[in-house]
Amino acid sequence: MAIGHVVIFTFTPNLPAETLTALAESLDALSAATAGIESYRHGPDVRVRPGNADYAVSAVFTDHDALTAYMTSPEHQRIITELIVPHLRDKSSVQFPVSSH
Repeated sequence: MAIGHVVIFTFTPNLPAETLTALAESLDALSAATAGIESYRHGPDVRVRPGNADYAVSAVFTDHDALTAYMTSPEHQRIITELIVPHLRDKSSVQFPVSSH
């Protein structure tokens, strides 16, 4: 069964623009190098509505094992530790079954 994964981040106001660029580049590289990803999208909020979070990641993994491999990979852990946590104000995520229809 495919697993959907959505995470949204709200960062502190002092997030450097270069950190956001490094985050995007790192997520691109991680997703390209990770087996078992059916789709992977991410990006900053386009500021259409006030009060939104700042950044989102949306992915579909082939199965639970692929999601687990992604979440526990050293590169994923590095991205979290170095690029996200130092600037994180809030995070929310969900994993859900993805039906084939």
